Amino acid sequence: MPNVLEVFTDFVCPWCYLAEQQLQEAVRDIDVTLKYVYFPLHPETSAEGMTLEKLFAGRGIDVASSQKQLGTMMRDAGLDYGPRTHTYNSSPAQQLAKYIELLDTGEGAGQGKQFRAGVFLAYFARGENISKPEVLQAICQQIGMVGLEIEKALSDSIAADAVGDDWAYCRKMNVTGVPAFRFGEQWVHGCRGVDALEALIRVERAE
Repeated sequence: MPNVLEVFTDFVCPWCYLAEQQLQEAVRDIDVTLKYVYFPLHPETSAEGMTLEKLFAGRGIDVASSQKQLGTMMRDAGLDYGPRTHTYNSSPAQQLAKYIELLDTGEGAGQGKQFRAGVFLAYFARGENISKPEVLQAICQQIGMVGLEIEKALSDSIAADAVGDDWAYCRKMNVTGVPAFRFGEQWVHGCRGVDALEALIRVERAE
């Protein structure tokens, strides 16, 4: 069985941000291929974004208190985390991630990792609108992809179809929340820590 770990994620999910750090630690010395599957967490969000108060309206959530607790948790884990007022449509970032991953340059995997990290930082550390082409362009420039044409990438039908395929795969696999991880027939749902991810790979390999 191929050593492929499927990573179901979205850029506006704080638990995905934390889980990505845990994932990188878990696979540091393991020969495993990471396959990212993008999940539509809030696909109805407009280009201007949605306030967190509106997003969580009627759920009995104290947004300010929740953000404070998340900030403490993230910073304790060594992650940059700033104040957020909005959620944003992550579809453009997902499509650009797919475009970068699909680049046949021999360096796509490394650049894809850097891009994903850059998007998480832009949103969770700086509160930027990651649906804006100029924000995504700045991330690409920061990781050395200066010549990437953002508008061309965001209009690329292959990358758009790849995101659509991811969303359909999430439905097929009954993934209703992220993060989630699948290795063979075994799953870990939620942000469960490094040990849980290491155990996921060990259990499946032992079968």
